[in-house]
Amino acid sequence: MELKKKLLFALAPLLILALFLETGLWLTGMEPSIRSEDPYVGFAAELPLFELEQGTGGDTRFRTAQNKLRFFNDQSFPAHKDSGVRRVFCLGGSTTYGRPYRDITSFCGWLRTYLPVVAPETSWEVINAGGISYASYRVVAVMEELLQYEPDLFIVYSGHNEFLEERTYRSLREQPEALRWLDLKLRETRIYTALQSAMTLAGPAEGSSQSHDELSAEVKTRLDSSIGPASYQRDDSLRAAVLAHYRVNLVRMASLAQHSGTELIAIAPADNLLDSSPFKSEVDASLTDAERDDLEDWIDRAEQLLYDENFAAAQSLFERALSLDSRHAAAHYGLGRALVALGEVERGEQHLIRARDEDVVPLRAISQIGEIARQVALEENVPLVDFESLIASAPEPTQRPRGADWFLDHVHPTIEGHRRLAVALLGKVEELGWFEAGLSSAAPRMAEAEALFLSGLDPQEHGIALRNLAKVLSWSGKDRDAARAAKRAVAALKGDSESYFILALGASKRRDHTQAIAFLKEALQMDPSWSKARNNLGVELMRAERPEEALLVYDELLRREPDHASAHFNRANALSKLGQLEEAARGYRTVLEFDASDTDARFNLARVYRRLGKPTLAIEELKVLLAIDREDPEVLDEMKLAQVQRETFEARALLQRSTQHGSLQTQPSEPARETGGKS
Repeated sequence: MELKKKLLFALAPLLILALFLETGLWLTGMEPSIRSEDPYVGFAAELPLFELEQGTGGDTRFRTAQNKLRFFNDQSFPAHKDSGVRRVFCLGGSTTYGRPYRDITSFCGWLRTYLPVVAPETSWEVINAGGISYASYRVVAVMEELLQYEPDLFIVYSGHNEFLEERTYRSLREQPEALRWLDLKLRETRIYTALQSAMTLAGPAEGSSQSHDELSAEVKTRLDSSIGPASYQRDDSLRAAVLAHYRVNLVRMASLAQHSGTELIAIAPADNLLDSSPFKSEVDASLTDAERDDLEDWIDRAEQLLYDENFAAAQSLFERALSLDSRHAAAHYGLGRALVALGEVERGEQHLIRARDEDVVPLRAISQIGEIARQVALEENVPLVDFESLIASAPEPTQRPRGADWFLDHVHPTIEGHRRLAVALLGKVEELGWFEAGLSSAAPRMAEAEALFLSGLDPQEHGIALRNLAKVLSWSGKDRDAARAAKRAVAALKGDSESYFILALGASKRRDHTQAIAFLKEALQMDPSWSKARNNLGVELMRAERPEEALLVYDELLRREPDHASAHFNRANALSKLGQLEEAARGYRTVLEFDASDTDARFNLARVYRRLGKPTLAIEELKVLLAIDREDPEVLDEMKLAQVQRETFEARALLQRSTQHGSLQTQPSEPARETGGKS
């Protein structure tokens, strides 16, 4: 106790001096550096979002720069803001943008519909400044530009894109967590800012290096690379650094709005829990090979049981998998869905949340993101719309946990979801005192405006948007989510060949070949010239043990496209399956004329030669394969069989001549490589 008192008395003068200095710097107008600059990232260049242009009537307007239209909606507003106008900017990522649709059906577009009805006494300008793939640190940069355009209100929805761009946080990640916390706290003081300024004037210290990451002027996400989700690995220290940076950015946005006299409304993000599987799971590196095999087997079987609606059996296998690897995202997701289906909604929801938070490719705002958004809003006195709470408190019964009733994919709301979010935002605007009459009195006029707006939407345009969404989800391996979007696209477009194709891909991965065949036939009925769909139809027919039908499909494809190499290969497989070996051999040789490096065609040709009783030809082909890979077990086994066959034939040469080809009868069909065929 005496020691504590001595320390307190020793530190008291320093604390008083620090408080005195902090107050003095506050009186001079100095702000903490964390509110005016990003301590963790810098940008290689600045590309303005809006550029001046001359309107047709001679007026000057700001309009979205041409080089920004890949990421932003085309928006414009007068360079001079008239009196009586309230200018609202909506900021954030692709949700704000309006993906997979566009601006008009975003919450920003809905505000543009509602505000003139709710407050006709005001002239409203609502500008959508949401950028696709924009994380909070880029949103701050956009806000800094927008301050020069006389904003009255910023609405910010940010949090889903924090892990998209490659950032190392070199200096930040080297710090222990306690030191990282202390560094952030110091950056929130004016004394630290003053010391930074003094050090800058003195010049950089010898050996000092840039402590932040240098990013390109425009977004380049890790998903833009061909490997996509494969570029992500679990990295808990990076995750902690990203979360720390996210908090800093929200504080900076609050500070920018406050010091410019601009109102700010924040939105805590929400996502699709029930109907969006994790993008990537990562197996615990400490597991043995046998344990990894067991884990993968249990999850594969459990997912099939889940599809077959055998929820209790699926639950048991998912729980067994999690007993081996408690952080496996796909196992948590499957268990969550099984539990929800069995009526254990609350427990199931916890596993679905855990699945999202353990996703190695975190393209949904993890739990800590929402917690930070709520904390900063409270600390900075920023009005907040909590999207998760909004969904949970919806007046009519809705799906729980939240899923496809609110979201089109992993994060993007339905048009109705955007509308409800806009209505909640109107409530926050009302709290600012900007409406002469209350929202309740405007309800009938809002309903009329809503009906008029919805009647003007183009279902064809939105069907195409859903199809494009399905294609992206299919590319990322999220077959269940892709199928859901594709079904909606088919309904909106009254049938769509590309959407049927995506549905077929999902059915094929589920090994539901009958369903895949049906979807591919629908696609071909709409587009008979689509060679990939026709080729895949043959593959699915082969997998369904219908080689005669598959052969007809390949014949038709080759009639239309004689040089289709995969069709030649697949046709040869069908012929081999049907026992037409000489013609199958000709087919494989044709494939090798197209591509001599096709090892599958060469292996299957060798096997057909052996079945034809031509072991010497088989051995020659197998030698080529062994020159490529001397350890290939299938090739080695086939070589042994061919060598035994040749030795047997040599020993029975006299008998073969006397029996007139008796021993040259073809052998039973054996599985070819790429049994179903090449897609």
